Formats: sequence, C-alpha cells, structure tokens
Amino acid sequence: MPTKKVSCPTITQSDFGTLQNGESAQLYTLENCHGVKIKISNYGGIIVALETLDKHSNSADIVLGYENIESYENDPYYLGAIIGRYAGRIDHGLLTINENTYQLELNNNDNQLHGGFQALNKQLWQATCTSSTEYVSLILHHTSPDGANGFPGNVDFKVIYSLSNNNELTIEYFASTDKTTAINLTQHSYFNLAGHNSGDIYQHQIQLNAEHFLPMNERIYPTGEIRPVKNSAHDFKQLKLLGSDIKSNDEQVVIAKGYDNYWLTNDNAITGEVYTARAIEPNSGRQLTMYSDNSCLILYTANYIDGSQTGKQGTVYQQHSAFCFEPQRLANNLTGANIKNTILNPEQPFYSKTRFIFETLA
Repeated sequence: MPTKKVSCPTITQSDFGTLQNGESAQLYTLENCHGVKIKISNYGGIIVALETLDKHSNSADIVLGYENIESYENDPYYLGAIIGRYAGRIDHGLLTINENTYQLELNNNDNQLHGGFQALNKQLWQATCTSSTEYVSLILHHTSPDGANGFPGNVDFKVIYSLSNNNELTIEYFASTDKTTAINLTQHSYFNLAGHNSGDIYQHQIQLNAEHFLPMNERIYPTGEIRPVKNSAHDFKQLKLLGSDIKSNDEQVVIAKGYDNYWLTNDNAITGEVYTARAIEPNSGRQLTMYSDNSCLILYTANYIDGSQTGKQGTVYQQHSAFCFEPQRLANNLTGANIKNTILNPEQPFYSKTRFIFETLA
C-alpha cells in the first residue's frame, strides 16, 4: 500500500479555555515538515509552546509557559507574550510628545512597565489563518483605544506569526494611529534550548552582534552612558557561556541579578540580513539564531522568576531558568521613552520584522 503523503506545514485551531470575562481563548498549532511545532494563543499573542528536535532527533518544548489560560491571566512574567504599547520601563509613567505630557498608568512601583495593566499581553486578539506549501501564518489584530493605559491615539495593531519549512519563525509587527503616540513592540518568549523543564541556562553559549551596551543605575534605567562591551561581562561578540559571568561581581550584573541591559546592535544587523543574536545549547545541539531590523536588543536571563509560579508539566520555574532575546527600538538614555524612533505618527505606519531560525549542530 502506498504511503500517504503528509501535507505540511499545517495550522490547526483548538479551544484554550475561558477568560475571567467569559470570552473564549483559542490555541493555534503551527507545524512544519521538520519537527518544529509552535502553539500560539490569540490571548496576548502568547507563544505557549515551541517544540524542536535535538541532535538525536528527540523533541522538546524549549519555551517556558503554562498549561491553562487562567495561569496566563495571572502571569507576572510576560511569558511568551507580545509586549506593548511600549516595551520597557517609563519613569514615573511620564510620556512627552510634541510638548504634551501624558501621565501613563503605573504598574511597576513608580513606573510603567511593558505598557501597563491589561496591555497587549492581556488582550484577546482577533485571529485569522493563512497557509501555502512553504509556510503557515497566524494573523492577529487588536485595536487599542485612545487613552488606553494613558497613551494617546486609537492604534490598530497587527502581528503575523509565520512558520516555514525552513525552520524559520517570522514575526511581523504593524501599527497605525490617528494621533501621534509612542510605540515599541517586542516578543517575550523565555527560551531554554535544553527544554523548558531542564533547569538553569548556565551552559548556554550566547553571541550578540553588538559593540556597545547601555549601563543602568540601581533603579534599572540607563544612565546615559554608551559603554563598549570590550573587556566587560557584557562582551558577547564571540560565543560565551552565560554561566561564566552571570553571578559575577560586575556592577551591572549585580544590579540586574543577571543580564537585563540594552545592547546597541551593529549597523549590519539592523538590515535584518545579518544575525542580531545567537544561542547554542551544546548538550542538545540546538541553535537559535535571531535576525531583526531593530536598533537594540535586551538579553534578559529570567532574573526575577522566583519559584512562585508552576508552569507546564508541573515545573516550578526558578531564577536563570531561561533567557529572552527582546529586539526593540532604542530607548531614551534617561527615561525609557520619548526617543524619536519610537514615535508613531498618523502619516507613517509602524513596521518591524524579527526572524528566529532553529537548527541543530552535530
């Protein structure tokens, strides 16, 4: 009997539970022909699971997450979510645009973090799917009203997740506004290439296409200095073990309890054609390479995860159990806001693109 030809890549939809407001969340599974399977919810645009093969052809889920929608509604860590309207901290929630000052909602002591309460990561997005012989896409839409969390402008957001048969996950961000506002979007997946439940990430090797980073003060805001990475704990120009300096007495590492700075990506990376960041986990052979057109990157090493949340398969996630590559626009050296390339005008829509490529090394 002839073997039935498998059609791939594919995208399927299933229920993911009911939100506290009574709305139903959905889970979309994107799967290609080479063992990559990605589960994304239209709640928060969250990447719930991301399965890839290791060098022995064994599959593992390599992102932190939860089993149910209730846990995501209560999640304090932004696991796997789309972040916005503004990724990062805005000091005292004060945003000044064209000499107008807006008081934003404060959700992190005396600042606004990642867009405030009920930001893009806590919204139920409208979803549609498309497919071809080479890739499948999940298209998410959300309209944020004027004044949401204090931000001006009605903003229409669109995020497209696409998985190809080349083991490439592409994330495209679109936004348009009817009033000048501030926009800074990123994706907040927590990666552990050995598997989400495999413990710390100290054996991961990281490489960043960046010659400079922004030191921060004890309030975790950039000081205004642009510092070369050379001869510092923040030098990842060549592959380097995360564990080598993550517990060092470097002032910046101590402040952050790990890594949580802005790196300024080199000009060749901003083209989107040369890598921005790379991670390798040698035991599994998994390699993740990221390309992005953004001007900076935050490497965050799950410094504030504290064992208080139970994740998938009953896993209690701990500090340094994952890393995030967060490409975004350059933040203001003093406040985290008000920089020109995060300003969105009605006449010029926002667009950004990030690609993750999954490979295995022998």
